Amino acid sequence: AAMNAQKFDVASSSLDYLLQSKELSSIDRSTLIETMVSVSQRNKDHVKVVQWARRYMQDGGTNPRVHTMKVQALALQGLHKDVLQDMQEVYKTPGYQAEESELRIFAFSQKQLKDDVGYIATLTQLVTRFPSKDYWSDLLNSMGRAPNINARTQLDVSRLMEAAGTMEEAEDYLDTAQFAIKAGLPFEALRVLDLGQAAGLYKGPTAANYAKLKQQAQQRAADDDKALKALTLASDSGPMLVQLGDVLLSKGQWTEAAQAYQKALNKGGLKREADVRLHTGIALLKAKQNEQAKAMLQSVSGDALAEQMASLWISLLK
Repeated sequence: AAMNAQKFDVASSSLDYLLQSKELSSIDRSTLIETMVSVSQRNKDHVKVVQWARRYMQDGGTNPRVHTMKVQALALQGLHKDVLQDMQEVYKTPGYQAEESELRIFAFSQKQLKDDVGYIATLTQLVTRFPSKDYWSDLLNSMGRAPNINARTQLDVSRLMEAAGTMEEAEDYLDTAQFAIKAGLPFEALRVLDLGQAAGLYKGPTAANYAKLKQQAQQRAADDDKALKALTLASDSGPMLVQLGDVLLSKGQWTEAAQAYQKALNKGGLKREADVRLHTGIALLKAKQNEQAKAMLQSVSGDALAEQMASLWISLLK
């Protein structure tokens, strides 16, 4: 009656009385404890939520919602280390799959504790299992701010941003163009700058930055056009073929890029084979050769960051 009347303080005291009874069956006790957790949450009694949720789990309760309420109550008390410890413990359960709300709480606590590696790992789970534009944006922005990240990797993150549809601001396009120029790929800088221009994003100060970057990219692209004459698919040099693949990929010539990379991979002995496989997979995906792209991306190994990038591209195929 108290619960129907939303008098949760009365419901809580009634449940306290009932749970003292020694005549309750284990099934009834479990049901009442689960109700107590819910009532305590309604009362915003976070301490009691945690207390009874732990009792519920100790007694063998299996409703995942109770665990979610517990970690939420811990986070609301600022006990973020306890959230991490609790989630790490529950992940030891074979076959455990966290709910979306649990992962959101886990990520929040990791961010509060500045656990960047854990935060990115949890966001990766979210975009893989519960893809949304917001999760993609949070993940890729975090990856792009990682310490000691180089221009090539930043460019790969930006490519994912473009594919996931999270490039929305003028700065996103201008930053990507800068990464491309630093990585020695002016054609990609021009392509991305033109996308931002077509979207009408460059206004005020960003218009001046756009003009400056475009001039830089055009000059370097002109120089590269001269050098490109020495790069052909007929080359027997693996590194030269990779360089050709990089340029073709930056120009949006996806099929030709994939061919150059594949020939380089066939020759073997490449220094950064994981990156070459990643970029081959991207080229195949852009060329709409999805099965071949997936197989190539699944073959990426030997570099943790390249493997993570590959798995994210695969998740975009779903």
